[in-house]
Amino acid sequence: MGGPEILDPYLSKEETTKIPLGCGIDTILDGGVETKTITQLYGPPASGKTNLCLQMAVNCVRRGKKVIFIDTEGGHSVERVRQMARSDYLSILENILFYEPKRFEDQNFIVENLEAILDERFGLIILDCAVSYYRMGTDEEKASSLSRQLSRQLAKLLELARRYNLAVMVTNQVYTLRENGEVKPIGGNILKHWSKVILELRRKDSVREAVLRRHRTLPEDISARFIITDEGVRDA
Repeated sequence: MGGPEILDPYLSKEETTKIPLGCGIDTILDGGVETKTITQLYGPPASGKTNLCLQMAVNCVRRGKKVIFIDTEGGHSVERVRQMARSDYLSILENILFYEPKRFEDQNFIVENLEAILDERFGLIILDCAVSYYRMGTDEEKASSLSRQLSRQLAKLLELARRYNLAVMVTNQVYTLRENGEVKPIGGNILKHWSKVILELRRKDSVREAVLRRHRTLPEDISARFIITDEGVRDA
């Protein structure tokens, strides 16, 4: 047998970049949503999760990159993009690939097979919402199986983010603790483990607030207020 193989050190060929949202959230994220990681948005209904995702998608395409949008809640994402993008909506829509899984198995299949279509032209993957079908598991055995599958999905998304230098944004729902009324994200530690950036979204009347709950290098618990208009997300 020959001598030991020489290990070449890993050198990243592409620097991490950031995709701006175009509102105050960019300030607390030091420029926008970064690539090579998973950013999680969690909050109650109508707190702005989907609108922020769609704003990200539009902005990413305008920066010259394609987007994958996995819509588990069957919303009117295409129509909302038309409204946000205005005059150039056709060119925007041509560069966003929408997928609409009908069950958790569909969601799993889409995530596991994304690499078949990914290349350097893509800059963003959105999973809105990660836990829509995950919550349907009631018995303990099924819940355990769904948890394992969800963890694999997030691991795959992080792998793709790093390999293709793209951003991944996932949204999450919340539940309220009976004992103290505290709002908690669904999915236990699964989404928390895989999400290196976490934003909590709140709503008071027409104004929303994003609070940075987790980040590797930036100060936590800082916040930014925003509103949702016909044209998209703007500073409050």
